[in-house]
Parts: sequence; structure tokens; C-alpha cells
Amino acid sequence: MRTFNHSGMLPHPARPSTYVDKFLWRKIFDHNPFFATACDKLASKAYALSTCPELRSAKVLWSGRNAREIPAELLAGDVVVKANHGCRWNIMIRNGRVDKAKLTRRTSRWMRRRYGRKFGEWGYKGAERKVFVEEMLLEDGQPIRLEYKFHVSNGTTAYVYAARRDEHGNEQKCHFDRDGIYAPPPDGSGKQWVLIDLPASFVRMRAIAETLTAIFDHMRCDFYEKNGDIFFSEFSVYPLSGKGIINTRLRDLCGENWDLRQSWFLTTPQRGWRRLYAAALRRWLETLPGKPA
Repeated sequence: MRTFNHSGMLPHPARPSTYVDKFLWRKIFDHNPFFATACDKLASKAYALSTCPELRSAKVLWSGRNAREIPAELLAGDVVVKANHGCRWNIMIRNGRVDKAKLTRRTSRWMRRRYGRKFGEWGYKGAERKVFVEEMLLEDGQPIRLEYKFHVSNGTTAYVYAARRDEHGNEQKCHFDRDGIYAPPPDGSGKQWVLIDLPASFVRMRAIAETLTAIFDHMRCDFYEKNGDIFFSEFSVYPLSGKGIINTRLRDLCGENWDLRQSWFLTTPQRGWRRLYAAALRRWLETLPGKPA
């Protein structure tokens, strides 16, 4: 019911064929242990930088379980305080302007909660509960505004989502196919959908995204670009909690390219009823159009 209310699509989790179905299936069945690393911001940084040494990432200045222990000098400049085990649990601090009491209350709530429980985002369960302070990436004295999100299925980019904040803080959005060709949104999508220029490093960025996500059947990999350097941001195991994207052509393409036979659940021996279900699902997947016999 939550998936239906969230996506507006009637799900079929036992025989997943659409983009939305596959994310629901992932939540229920595909408990890949490495999803915990992907959902853990600090662990995913370490994995990304060790796998692709040419990458950069915003420096982690402190990590711990109690924000009261953050050294005062770290909060005196431009930094971001984040929860290691959640999504969008961030506090931006500019020029040392921070309400420390509010910071403590908010981070304490983060530490008490397990992100993702409501929508079944299982991978966050394994992320270590921590708070950390990260340098703020600046461009022309302002927080870097443009982020590139690569949706990669079975080692090949399905589409790219670019998002930036304008000078008023409003988000502007854009979609591209794997080759960087602009994918216009459907009519009536809103003024926030605009054409955003891709950087000269796009092809290199795409190659890194496909390298980092090669161990997964599907993953979103996010980057920033600054002065030609590529900065790893994060992975997203459940982007938008599996809600279908506005560009249905790209959503369908992503769903078609995502081969569940490469998932952890179907490549790892299962036990009991899961073994029987896995065998039945493999047989069904082999019958789908476009799948090799």
C-alpha cells in the first residue's frame, strides 16, 4: 500500500518487471550485505576512494556519536554536519553561524532513529549510527550547487539526473541519457526542469560511476565537479525510495536494463522457501522478452 500511495502504480513484488516493482522487490528480498556499506556515508566514501584513487571527496573533519564533542573550532567556518546512517539529515553551517543547542537536539534525534524503517529501506539498518563534520565544498564562495546522479544498471548507465540550486535556493533539474544527450521532460512538468550544461569531465565521470557500481545489479552514484576534479558524494540504494521518475521513457529504460538475475538474491544460494522462490523467479525471468534463453 505504501508503494502504491508513493508511486501511483500497482506493484507486483513477486514477479517484478517495472522500475517500481524492482525497488519494492529489492526491499523485500534482496538484502545484499554490501548495501549496508552503500548506505553508510563514511564507509561508502572509503570504498569509493580505494576503488578509484583519482576521485576526491569532501574531507571528514570529525566523527562521533555525540555532537557535544565536536571541537568548537570546526564549527567556526563553513562545514556540513551529517548523519552517517540517514538521507537528507544534514545541517549547513556558514561562517560559523550555528545554534549549538538546536544542533545538539537535532543530531540527538538522528542518533535515536533508524532511517528507512517506514518504507522498508533495509540497507540503512547496517549503517553505523554516527554524526560527522565534513568540509563544505565551495565554488565562488558559495556551496557547490550542481550535482550529477548516475543511475547504473548492471554496469551500464541508464540515465543521468543533474540537479542544482539557483541563487534563490530553488532546485533546477535535468535528465540526460547515457551519452549525455538531453532528455526533455514530459509536457507540463514545471519550470524547475531546465537544460543544464554537462561538464567536460562527463565521460570520465560516467566511467567512474560504472566502475564503482559494477558490484551491484543497480545503483545510483552521485558526484560533484569542481575545477575539473570529480568529487564522490554518495550512493543511493533506494533513490526516492523507488518512486518512479517523472520521465517515463527513462524510467522504463532503467527498468528494462536492470537485470535482477545479477542481484545478490539470485546469485547467492538461498535456503528454505527463499531457495524455491529464487528458482521459480529465475525461470520466469528467462521467459521475459529480450532475455537470452
